[in-house]
Amino acid sequence: MGLFSRRSRPARVTAWQPLERPHCSCARHLDDALLATVVPYASSLAEDLGFDPDPVTVADLLCPGGLSVRPARPGDRGPGDPADLTWNLGVYDDARVHYDDTDDGATTDLDAALVSQPGIDRVEWCDREVFLLAAPTLCEEGVLAAAAVALLDDRVRATA
Repeated sequence: MGLFSRRSRPARVTAWQPLERPHCSCARHLDDALLATVVPYASSLAEDLGFDPDPVTVADLLCPGGLSVRPARPGDRGPGDPADLTWNLGVYDDARVHYDDTDDGATTDLDAALVSQPGIDRVEWCDREVFLLAAPTLCEEGVLAAAAVALLDDRVRATA
């Protein structure tokens, strides 16, 4: 074997890149009907406030204090977490009032409602407001639509 012999070089591994429409496999995107849908509040909110708050639509939640999504960064994952966690979903205070935890009487936790959405393979609940999703075939808008549909699932709210 000579000094300049030909050896195959290892294949270059490309990092996951977020998909865009129409190259995604999203079951749903943020259409007008979904954006106009009113999201029910958690059952205890009216009791805590002493009055019924104004209705909120999915479109209202797509703001910095509601629902947001971005591609997951390596620093978002813990040291032992697999690299399949592709999206960082923020469900902040404006959206948090629309679901309860099973400890508070809900039938299903929000992470279970999220993983039941088409295209979401796994969900890691990082802290109170941040979820990491393994959803490599979904686009950003599809992840937001899946999160909205999960918030619309009545099982994530305690029954009054």
